[in-house]
Amino acid sequence: MKRRCAFTLIELLVVIAIIAILAALLLPALARSKQKAKAITCLNNLKQIGTACVIYEGDNADYLPQSQHQGDSWVATLQPLLAGTNMYRCPLDTNALHLYSYDINDFLTPHPFGANTLNISKYTSVPSISQTFYMGEYTEDPSNDGSDHFHFADGGYTSVYFAAQVAVTRHGSGANYLFVDGHAELLKWLVIKSQLLQPGSRFVNPLGQ
Repeated sequence: MKRRCAFTLIELLVVIAIIAILAALLLPALARSKQKAKAITCLNNLKQIGTACVIYEGDNADYLPQSQHQGDSWVATLQPLLAGTNMYRCPLDTNALHLYSYDINDFLTPHPFGANTLNISKYTSVPSISQTFYMGEYTEDPSNDGSDHFHFADGGYTSVYFAAQVAVTRHGSGANYLFVDGHAELLKWLVIKSQLLQPGSRFVNPLGQ
């Protein structure tokens, strides 16, 4: 007579407990990997936009793509160079109404509101193209809808005001930024705050004032 092999109830409970423990250990790691992949996608978006900006500037007397106050938004300006792509939205932007997730630094627009004598709208007019950010991720706040640029020139850029406009911790402890020279970086909020407090910093204001 053959003996039937079967798991006892205790053995089944042990297996279930082991599976639950493994799942508890693996799921957070998988979630972090997914978040990191989305951050990399966002960073790649900005790199592609940066490349399009450099091409545009080369064909337009060094002028940076501008805001809607100067006519066409940077989005419309770069559309021919980014046609058929989905480079305008960060995968972690939770506001579904946003057509794009990035805004430009208004210090790099001609005569921004609150700074009527300022005009640093050319690539060649920026003193340090690798230090000044051109584009960043804006917050999910619905009040930002319809604007394609930040408002630092008229409102200042203390850490509180900066964080009210920029999604400074969208990717964990940091966010992605595109610089005037076309390179993009993920920078931690602590690093940005120190830049904002540093006298002479060109991170926001190209003139370091």
